[in-house]
Amino acid sequence: MPLPRFSTPRLAVVPFAPGDVDAYHDVWGDPEVIWWGHSMSRAASAVALAALVARIDAMPTGLGWGWLVARDTGESVGDVVLQPAPDPPGGIEVGWHLARRHWGHGYATEGAEPLFPHAWSLGLEEVVATITPVNTPSIRVAERLGMARRGPTVPRSGLAHGVWAVKRP
Repeated sequence: MPLPRFSTPRLAVVPFAPGDVDAYHDVWGDPEVIWWGHSMSRAASAVALAALVARIDAMPTGLGWGWLVARDTGESVGDVVLQPAPDPPGGIEVGWHLARRHWGHGYATEGAEPLFPHAWSLGLEEVVATITPVNTPSIRVAERLGMARRGPTVPRSGLAHGVWAVKRP
């Protein structure tokens, strides 16, 4: 079972599907958004999305990726994820990625907020996020979500990342 659907005042969070290539490429094909390894073409995005959907299907129940869809326009503004974390091993990671034209509107915070009560309902004790130290907008999102920096920097996609965490209340 994938990440469930959620609603917020402005957004619907809906699971990824294999046909979402345009939405995927809008975010993951933009080198300003995914500067650590964006999709170079729509065809590459289609291949990457198919692999990601297969990976989501193999994830434990309740984890996965969801599109952030603006409820007033139906447009995808980005995505959120709740997935197994590489650090700490066995942990669960939250993440967010927004199309550049939707930066600065609070969508990342609003879209990620419902993932935390969901994580607690799955019995999780902690959720982490790994963020590069230069990505101050994502650090601010993590802080607004109640996360705090902890531990040493960890390698991720060839880049140093800080670990941000929040424990179950």
